[in-house]
Amino acid sequence: MSDLEVLLERNTQFAAQYEGGFATLPRFSSIILTCADARVDPAHFLGLNLGDAYVMRNFGARVTREVELELGIIWTMVRKIAGDEFRGFELAIIQHTNCGFERLGETELQQALSENLGLEKAELAALSNAEHDKAICRDIERLRSSSLVPKELIVSGYLYDVNDGTLREVAAPEALR
Repeated sequence: MSDLEVLLERNTQFAAQYEGGFATLPRFSSIILTCADARVDPAHFLGLNLGDAYVMRNFGARVTREVELELGIIWTMVRKIAGDEFRGFELAIIQHTNCGFERLGETELQQALSENLGLEKAELAALSNAEHDKAICRDIERLRSSSLVPKELIVSGYLYDVNDGTLREVAAPEALR
């Protein structure tokens, strides 16, 4: 049985006991941006259940143009759906130790990615999160200067330790404005 077949069988088992009925809007006014690394699942390290929060995942847990756009869309859609009940969102940027994107600053890897994908070395270096505290603070500043992201968004930053499961606060929750 292939790995995909195993996962599809697990879905069959899940669907057999699934009760559904979740509201369109999550229970918490939280958005989690974290890495797509298989060791980093916010459902596990934050104790999230289905319907609790929006979760955005990309490699490196970096703020990109796509993340800015998605935040603007989510904010606008939920404000429209919730009307007077809308209370805004808190975004938690959660990077992690021993991340593959830490290596994007390495000259040899930059060269290989530049040759294979046509990416500029400076673009790759900017995506590196080798210095997590600085990368998280730069991403918060990027959100602050974005025309797509509402200034009322409250943003914080954390580093998840894949060895012991703890979160360390890097940037305290604060509105972008």
